[in-house]
Amino acid sequence: MMTRKFVMVLLAVLCLQVSQAYAQEADAKVTIHSRQVSLKEIFRQMQQQTGMIFGYQARDLEGLPAISMDCNNLPLKEALRRLLDSTTLGFVIRGQNVLIRRKQNDTPVKLEEPSAVATQRTISGRVTTADGVGIPAATIIAGNRNISTNDNGEFFLKLPAGTNLISFSSVGYEHVNIAVGAQNEYKVVLKERVGNLKQVEVVSTGYAKLPKERATGSFGVVTAKQLEKIPVPNLIARLEGQVPGVQLNLTESDNSFVYSNLTGDVQGNGSYSVAIRGTSTLDNNTNKKPLLVIDGFPSEMDMRTINPADVEQVTFLKDAAAASIWGARASAGVIVITTKKGKSGSAPRISFTAGAGFNGKPRLNSLPFMDAAQMIDYEQELVNKRFITDPSSLPASSQRPISEAVDWMFRLKRGEVTQAQEDSAFAVLKGRDSRSQVSKYLLQPASTQHYDLNISGGGDRYTYFVSGAYDKENTSTKLTSGERMTLSVNQEFKVYKNITLSANLRGSWFHYKTGNTGIGVYARSYSPLMPYDQIADANGHGVDFSRAYYARRLSSLEAQGYLPWRINYINEMEMNDNTTNESNYAANLGLNVPIYKGLSFSAQYMVERASSKVGVFNSDSSYYTRNLINTATSISNGKLVYGIPLGAIMNQNEFAKNNYSLRGQLNFDQNFAGKHQVNALAGSEVRQTIDITGINTLYGYNEQNQYSKPVDYVTPYLSVDGYYSNLSYNNSYSNRRKRYLSYFGNFSYTYNGKYTLSGSARYDDYNNFGLDRKYRAKPFWSAGASWAISKENFLQPVSWLSSLSLRATYGINGNISMSALPYDQLSLATDYKAPYDPYAYVFSPANPALRWEQTGIYNLGIDYSLFDYRLNGSIEVYYKKGKDLFATFPIDNTLGFDNLTRNTATLDGKGIDIAIGGKMIRKKDIEWSANFVFSYNTNKVTDARYNITNYLLQSAGIGGPLEGYSTDYLMVFRYAGLDKNGSPLIKRGKGDTLNIYQQVRNINDLKNAGHVNPPYFGSLSQTLRYKGLSLFVMLTYKLGYVFQRSVPSNYPGRYGLSNYEMNKLIDQRWRKPGDEAFTNVPGLSGNSGAGLIRYVNSDINVLPGDHIRLREVSLTYEVPVTWYQRLPVKNISLTGAARNLALLWTKNGDGIDPDFPPSIANLRLPPSASYNFSLNIGF
Repeated sequence: MMTRKFVMVLLAVLCLQVSQAYAQEADAKVTIHSRQVSLKEIFRQMQQQTGMIFGYQARDLEGLPAISMDCNNLPLKEALRRLLDSTTLGFVIRGQNVLIRRKQNDTPVKLEEPSAVATQRTISGRVTTADGVGIPAATIIAGNRNISTNDNGEFFLKLPAGTNLISFSSVGYEHVNIAVGAQNEYKVVLKERVGNLKQVEVVSTGYAKLPKERATGSFGVVTAKQLEKIPVPNLIARLEGQVPGVQLNLTESDNSFVYSNLTGDVQGNGSYSVAIRGTSTLDNNTNKKPLLVIDGFPSEMDMRTINPADVEQVTFLKDAAAASIWGARASAGVIVITTKKGKSGSAPRISFTAGAGFNGKPRLNSLPFMDAAQMIDYEQELVNKRFITDPSSLPASSQRPISEAVDWMFRLKRGEVTQAQEDSAFAVLKGRDSRSQVSKYLLQPASTQHYDLNISGGGDRYTYFVSGAYDKENTSTKLTSGERMTLSVNQEFKVYKNITLSANLRGSWFHYKTGNTGIGVYARSYSPLMPYDQIADANGHGVDFSRAYYARRLSSLEAQGYLPWRINYINEMEMNDNTTNESNYAANLGLNVPIYKGLSFSAQYMVERASSKVGVFNSDSSYYTRNLINTATSISNGKLVYGIPLGAIMNQNEFAKNNYSLRGQLNFDQNFAGKHQVNALAGSEVRQTIDITGINTLYGYNEQNQYSKPVDYVTPYLSVDGYYSNLSYNNSYSNRRKRYLSYFGNFSYTYNGKYTLSGSARYDDYNNFGLDRKYRAKPFWSAGASWAISKENFLQPVSWLSSLSLRATYGINGNISMSALPYDQLSLATDYKAPYDPYAYVFSPANPALRWEQTGIYNLGIDYSLFDYRLNGSIEVYYKKGKDLFATFPIDNTLGFDNLTRNTATLDGKGIDIAIGGKMIRKKDIEWSANFVFSYNTNKVTDARYNITNYLLQSAGIGGPLEGYSTDYLMVFRYAGLDKNGSPLIKRGKGDTLNIYQQVRNINDLKNAGHVNPPYFGSLSQTLRYKGLSLFVMLTYKLGYVFQRSVPSNYPGRYGLSNYEMNKLIDQRWRKPGDEAFTNVPGLSGNSGAGLIRYVNSDINVLPGDHIRLREVSLTYEVPVTWYQRLPVKNISLTGAARNLALLWTKNGDGIDPDFPPSIANLRLPPSASYNFSLNIGF
């Protein structure tokens, strides 16, 4: 149904756009009024007005005098002819590219003796490559007539009277002039041009676009062409390794947009994390994610809502000069996404892509499970040492479930079976491996589908880009999947001469379904699925398991009329319907009005609305429902009394997020006397976000008539165990509103194209901060300068230096707390308790002095290009100093609270970003390019008021902030083996030994194992093209950090076994005196507290995380035009891609993947290799 609706809507919109597009085809036009400016400045203005991309070699522009130009609404081609007529330069337009190059002084190629054509006549022919492949859109100039070849390189030209010479050109090929002869048909061969073109690079701050050569701040740009090389449905995955200073961790294994957390403020948590130049805050309730800006406005949506094929460019704002204009949300960096727009004077271009992918089998065997024999041995010791008690000897309410092997052990103790029978049963159990059945019945290889259709173009006064896409992901858990549909419509209208009206509409719709627990059957509990358990019998029918009580008690209760009280994992897959339906809408409306000579006014309005409805339907046959009803059921006078009504249970969660912004802005862009370039903007913005959450539970729900039964939350019911209890009240509603008022400005001045000064400021006011305006409203600012050194005269003789510039900036960014408020925060009770009246309590006191966090950033950068732009790169160093950071410190507890979150802490950070790119080989048929990204980042807490807690001393691990340490330190114990009782020993800093009964007293008795986040990270990507075949390979690396390997962490305590331990290392445990010489794994007795903690967080379990990963390999084949020259098709390409193929190197000797360390605790599988194949057709 979702697919059908999508296709109908998309086709309707596309048909409308096609009809409009063909009606409005026309050349782009420009209006230029400039006096004595450089050609580069004229090209910039033309690029800005038309959206065309201008390419040129810098040396071709050197030495040319300043120029003046006046034209009104002139076609671009005519404007370029007038501009370049008196120069040594010419131009070629192909599609959306304008190539500026020196005019050729070739001697005309004589096909026949030239003769002037006195009268008009029509000629035809074909323009091809040396291989005979037709060149589409090649430019042909004859006199005052200008035409282009068709998709097959063919042309038909009516020669103007008196024409003697015809010019043929195309981007990437040598210019050819041919003398007009008597023949009417011509075959023209263009030779491929070898060289490097410099494209006018543009960066976006979200408020404005400017050439990168005049930007003083630190920007990282990822283009659409770079994104295309990584065919993953989620945009966030395509950004990995692309930009220095951006650390992206992907923690979902075999899916991209089917997150573990899909709703509310936690969406994406646990699936990915993004950090731009490290950590800038200390408080967990403070925003740590970069600000996301889409088409000029902050967005509250996740990146999974965006179709990657709709993205034109992603810009990372990394320092204060780049990001400070965003003020209070810019401390963690800013990600600016610019979506694709139509181009003026462009015929309709249609692109269709279809793709499918699949993954290898889920890597269940990577988890360090015990096998069946090891588990039985482990259970035998638990029984022998009475950590598990025979349930038949306990009161009914205490009869906990036991495994099949433990049941045999107790039956032997009771004399119900013989030793031979138990041995025979164990022999069968030891031959089983439950992982094979879990893989067969609950898991599957993940798979994907992708379909994308877009059309773009434009005329003189209207441009458009329309896109629709459908994606589906089947995860590695059966019946768990996600569908996504996206639709985008970007339009721009020219009204009343130069007034521009833009309308960008974007929508995304998701449908998620969760069918079974998958590997969750092994989740840590008292009764998990055992290695010897079988979830299906020999006939494939599901097997029942006791999970609430001992099987014999369940049989007795069921005989008395209780609902069946066992779980069947296979049958359960059809008894639950856990679905999430999500809708996201966004609209941007903009108006730009020129006022006078470079001054313009723009007004923009943005609205976002996101809603998510989660419905967890547990049928009356599901284990969840049966277990809940049975637990609340008692027997009175021989009859069952239900505390919860019979029927299904429906849990409904609804989330909504509305985001509104209105902005007014003055823009100024002018060049004076050809030497003074001034760009400035100033404006104001109001913004409001509303978060709504509603949770409701319906009991006795009938799916057919959608009615539910009333329940009594006040009156206690008598449970199956004879205790009185109340039904939990899970209904809630919240509505949170945030309002912002901002004033902002940005100024940039460039002299003679060499020296640039810039500054920006923003003043933010926020309704949830400070009762005093001096705290609530505080300005953020930045200043920067750049010097284009390579343009100085003294460097002109250095031919191998194409460009060199120096940048320096300083500024202050801000951040906000998501929870701290300036007034008392009350919490209403979520349940009823005696005397059953509603009540509330203050959970956080007022703090009228709340204000923004502030992070000052120094940045120094060098950008360079060498050998005619064949090698280019940048080097940046930065230093960050945070103050007024949110931190929780003790206060006078006579006020009723022990702690208060305040603006008080400090944090320093520093780092280096390096990017190197080059084209080692660029020839006609072969091309080889490479890009290397290196980043270093670390930080240090500088606040001396943080205390070393006793919890940290006794537990080690990752603790709170400490002066002189990084925020991601890992403290561990120095392990000294086991004592004669099988308990851990540790060494103090002075070398003496402590047993489990002796406490750690000093921080020096712990060892700082290092960083848990890699301070060094980056990537190496290479592209190799041979004719129409292109190979892309990306390697990512992380260095200088550590992680903890998975070890046993559940030991029986004073009250017996709480949860089973399934880690296979438990099989190496100490069992008897003398074993301490051969093992480091503690014995089961007496080690549930300090002993276990000291073993888990010891240095012997810390491994280096350094690794190099083969992240992406893709191969694209551009099908030769000759294969489909008779079809109405412009291009056809086939792409095959592979992802997560291998770890090429790991520093830890165990070969463990540090990004996905195998763990029984979190049950997250490492990703299996994925393969994707796609077809793209352009019309």
